Amino acid sequence: MRYFQVFILLFVTSVCFAQNPSTAKKAVVEILHSDKLKQSSAVGNNVKILIGNVRLKHVNTLMNCDSAYVYNDSSYVQAYSNIHVIQNDSIHLYGDLLQYEGRIGMARVRKNVRVVKKDILLTTQFLDFDRIKNVGYYYNKGKVVSGDNVLTSERGIYYPDQSEVYFKDSVVVVNPKYTIKSDTLSYNTVSEIARILGPTFIYSDKNTLYSENGFYNTKTDKATLKLNSYIQGEKQLLKGDTIFYNRKTGDGEVFSRMELSDTTKNVVVMGNYGHYNELTQNAMVTKRAQLLQIYQNDTLFLHADTLRVIPLPLDSSRLIKAYFNVKFFRKDLQGRCDSMVMDMRDSTNTFYRQPIIWAQGNQMSAEIIKMYSKNQQFNRVELTNSSFVVSPEDSVHYNQIKGRNMVGYIRNNELYRLDVDGNGQTIYYPHDKQYVVGVNRAESSNLTILLKGREITGIKMNIEPKGNINPPFILPEKDVRLVGFVWLDGIRPKRKEDIFLKLDLPVVEGFGKKYDEFEFGEPKK
Repeated sequence: MRYFQVFILLFVTSVCFAQNPSTAKKAVVEILHSDKLKQSSAVGNNVKILIGNVRLKHVNTLMNCDSAYVYNDSSYVQAYSNIHVIQNDSIHLYGDLLQYEGRIGMARVRKNVRVVKKDILLTTQFLDFDRIKNVGYYYNKGKVVSGDNVLTSERGIYYPDQSEVYFKDSVVVVNPKYTIKSDTLSYNTVSEIARILGPTFIYSDKNTLYSENGFYNTKTDKATLKLNSYIQGEKQLLKGDTIFYNRKTGDGEVFSRMELSDTTKNVVVMGNYGHYNELTQNAMVTKRAQLLQIYQNDTLFLHADTLRVIPLPLDSSRLIKAYFNVKFFRKDLQGRCDSMVMDMRDSTNTFYRQPIIWAQGNQMSAEIIKMYSKNQQFNRVELTNSSFVVSPEDSVHYNQIKGRNMVGYIRNNELYRLDVDGNGQTIYYPHDKQYVVGVNRAESSNLTILLKGREITGIKMNIEPKGNINPPFILPEKDVRLVGFVWLDGIRPKRKEDIFLKLDLPVVEGFGKKYDEFEFGEPKK
């Protein structure tokens, strides 16, 4: 008789069930099986108490448990122990407690919750699953295991149809090769792509990536970083508005506001486009390319069409090449040339093809100029072939030193001695206190010139000296101008912004012969 009553109840419940999706909210929960079924006025006349191997169905959702309360008038179910919910034959939901509201299609599962879809596993203690939207929400920590990735967060939303999980608060992704820590992140379990939606760090043995918007493909190890992004290596820091990064090859391609900093050498290269490879440490920057060399109390700003960073593995150092149309500015040093090489092994800057340097009131030019630094201060300058040094006496007259090669010595950022080797010539205006007493012309194969406070204080002529002194300001201009003289203050960068100005070099006979070695500054093999 008892089994006949169970049959009648099951039959009546089945008749009330409707499959049409438009009536899903009105459909009642169908009881497929229960070892025992009873009712009690203590819990309500419309409540069925199911005990043992309970199986229920509501539209496309199957529910299994050890025991349950089924409320007839509301399609409401409370289920206990060994919960197993099957959604669309593809999503399996497990837990210890279940509250299911059939009218709104919401399943609330608590304690030891697991959601399984193919090889994706979500575990948590609190999960609300919206059967109609096919979306799961978890609170108070959850974990997703997908392939080699283990993802945890305080809160999350799981979209099975899109194979997408949205993580919020204290997000951590652990992979054998790296760890991701984020404020907000979404992850596609099929493509294995993590979408960065908030401040995010990606840590590995080689570097640290940071971004606030972008993508990281955990399968291919390729990243697109779009907001406040950088890659911090052991010695290099790479920044940019948009960075395309390939962890396997080490390549980084940067668009807009690129910065590559050498944190050990106080050097920064910048531009609006560039490449950097963290494995080879080669870099190229163009589109408003700029180099910043930071000294103790000042910074050198240099601009060129292109900048390249070339590692020197044997010396654990690097070259920085700048070409073409090089211009640079520092408060006490300005210049321009066609190409430049910075050798970080010995802190040497070499300027090629019509270089001109202005320092402490002196204008220096030659075929090649090389400047040496010590303790982040220039201490020596070498001028090779067609060397010429000019400093203004006043707005019309100029002190001039000319020769084949020169070596200048610098102390406290001031030129105090100049050695001229070969065809030395000089025109200068000696002083008696503050007054000019004449104009001195001197020639010698080798000259040593002493300077103080930007003024010539003595000349030592070593081989076959010739010279004369004339009254001041009476000689015609041609007699107080050495061949090749030109004062180029009009094209001198006077502010750091001037390094981007395009000013052509005047054509002057005998000035700055062209230097034709194309692969300038290449390390010897």
